[in-house]
Amino acid sequence: MTDRSQLTRRALLRRGGAAAGAAGFGATALGAQRAQAQDRPRSEGSPNVVLIVADRLRADAIHAYNDVFDDRHTETPNVDALADRSLRFRYAVPDGMPAIPVRRGLLTGMRSYPFRDWKATAGLPTIPGWNKVYDFQPLLPELTAANGVRTVWVTDNPTLAGPRFSFVRRTGTLPRSTDYVSDERSYFLPLRKVPERQEPTQKVLEVGGRLLSELRGGEPFFLALDAFNPVDAFELPRQWVTGRGPVQYDMDTARRPVYLDAQHVEPQDGLVDTVRERYGREVRAVDAALGRFMNQLDDAGLADDTVVIFVGDSGIALGEQGVFGHPTGMWHRRVYHVPLLIKDPRGRWAGDTSSWFVSTHDIPPTILGYFGVTTPGKMAGEDLTTLLDDDDLPPRPYFTTAIDSHIVVGDRNWLLIGRSDEDRWRLYETEDEDEPNEIDAETVDSPTVLQALKRYGIAMAGGTLPEFGDDGVIRPPAPRDKDKKVADDGTLDSDEQEANELR
Repeated sequence: MTDRSQLTRRALLRRGGAAAGAAGFGATALGAQRAQAQDRPRSEGSPNVVLIVADRLRADAIHAYNDVFDDRHTETPNVDALADRSLRFRYAVPDGMPAIPVRRGLLTGMRSYPFRDWKATAGLPTIPGWNKVYDFQPLLPELTAANGVRTVWVTDNPTLAGPRFSFVRRTGTLPRSTDYVSDERSYFLPLRKVPERQEPTQKVLEVGGRLLSELRGGEPFFLALDAFNPVDAFELPRQWVTGRGPVQYDMDTARRPVYLDAQHVEPQDGLVDTVRERYGREVRAVDAALGRFMNQLDDAGLADDTVVIFVGDSGIALGEQGVFGHPTGMWHRRVYHVPLLIKDPRGRWAGDTSSWFVSTHDIPPTILGYFGVTTPGKMAGEDLTTLLDDDDLPPRPYFTTAIDSHIVVGDRNWLLIGRSDEDRWRLYETEDEDEPNEIDAETVDSPTVLQALKRYGIAMAGGTLPEFGDDGVIRPPAPRDKDKKVADDGTLDSDEQEANELR
């Protein structure tokens, strides 16, 4: 296996990868922030930053990613136009999935993987990773506001409530669990006629467009448009398996999975095509809403001075392996990769592509870097403006993510899936790098590769994997001396040394 960690920045970047509320919403709060910011320091010449988090948007749905996934994309002219002016990240994977874990990484810059700090939280499903931001964790919007940046975070995430979240603006009233019911049955498996769901990304982009007139003047500002479906905070993530899919019978899914077996409902011809067409319609609607927002940004005279970061929040299964919805335990690369674009006001690396394994917890340090704000030590992500400054990022030979009690480790050629509460691992080989979407159905017998990915995943988890009880993490004891592998000369063997180096 090629050692990708030794690639230089020039090898990681390739040219041409992306060719191809009420009217006064938030005015009072913005005025208060403006007054409070007058006595705070801020860097001269800092740009504005707009962060757009798209709900359940996969990379293979975007035409600009057709060199990575060449048979599934939707026509997305506005996202493609943004990609032409952006640094595109070819391999972006959320640090934790789905909705709640990825938001914690986006807000705090701290790793969610592998949910070692999870504690059951009242009002949220008892799933590893489902907890609110803790008081000791840094908050990106707090740091920007404290440094003289007018800060607004538009979201319908009900977990962001309380004194620390004064920067939050909603598209409507504060959601409650009784206001929502799970809509995945109608969204992913259209087995009956139901109204179309209201797409969250369109809503936040519309609110963001209205806020631009309030934010203009006295820059810099930070505007986050975080598309969040409130049901994701209240309902157990669902996964449906049609027929006797391999996920159901081989690699167990979530501890409380919900299956819908196609044998128990009226069969439909072309079910996968129907679901993907519905998904494609939503992607096209998001693309149109992005185009309108970018036009508003230009009309407001802000486009040339504003960083735009566009990212999908989580993967989703659209019939791969007969699975729809929550991607727990799946060995299909498509369900993990999301789009990530960074449009730099100075046009640095516009239209280029990075193959560095980027994650969502890298976004907060990047935004702070644009504002000239020092990244707190608790933030574990990398400042991606380093690439734009023609410097190298530290090697990151694999990507990792966590979903429920599963961990996923991968690179361009291999995908490893394991469970944190069991010593069970499955390794799968991808096709060539130009088409990394197809995963072999059979487990690959390659112990050297499996052990290398496993050691990396465990090292990134802190040296051990947590076990989960009903109320929180059961922290495993420290390894005993007799459990360590020792060479004849009394030193740790090469495998143990490598794991320590990765830590």
